[in-house]
Amino acid sequence: MRRQDRNERKRKLIRTVVFLAAFFLSAAVLGKGCYLLVSKCVSVFAQGGGEPEPVGTADGADAPEEIPVPQGQQWNGWIVAIDPGHGGEDDGCYREGVSEARVNLELAKGLSEKLQALGFQTVMLREDDETLPSLEERVTEAAKAGADIFVSIHQNAYDGTQSGVSGIETWYCDTLEDSGRLARLIHEGAVKKTGAVDRGAQETDDIYVVRNAAMPSCLIETAFLSDPAERSSITSKTYQDKLTEGIAEGIVAFFK
Repeated sequence: MRRQDRNERKRKLIRTVVFLAAFFLSAAVLGKGCYLLVSKCVSVFAQGGGEPEPVGTADGADAPEEIPVPQGQQWNGWIVAIDPGHGGEDDGCYREGVSEARVNLELAKGLSEKLQALGFQTVMLREDDETLPSLEERVTEAAKAGADIFVSIHQNAYDGTQSGVSGIETWYCDTLEDSGRLARLIHEGAVKKTGAVDRGAQETDDIYVVRNAAMPSCLIETAFLSDPAERSSITSKTYQDKLTEGIAEGIVAFFK
């Protein structure tokens, strides 16, 4: 064995002896906290040095381990009611072969998928093109499901002579707590992601579902089917993905 190795082993032995003496002395005199601390130091120095690891809280209990929250878990427990407007024999606004009811349902399903991927629970208030729940049934179903927010999806149309009327507008009733904040965040997310014309988040008491919902609620008009460019965009899967991603980001911001 080389001299250097022998000297190193000798130094380790001396360190171990010194700290063992301190170990038993602290156990007898100073109590459990110092006992644990010196125990860790003994282990470290017996291995050749380094910083001691944390030994727990002041009363001797182990410190809680910080476990990262897996993606998709942090929003568990929050329930979002998604209302695809119209349905059944009610197409809503209909332009050039494009049905509002069909577009609303496509967007609602896309939004539901994105929210579920984030960990939210979702309640679809209409799941097919054949059924037409009444407005009362929609708000009642959302309340029965214990939904935390209510988001209704619609399309717009303009029958006047002015050209180029387009964009996103979002409606809420200010008698419901936090509905305005929900509407603004969803609106901002949708406009930012799509680059659509910003027609603002606006207050109204004329829309049944936002007035009578038992939780913060809003209704977003995502496009004007009367505008050829927006009609083309809103029927595109790529554009729908951007739009629903923006709405989902607004919902996440609301719960933050």
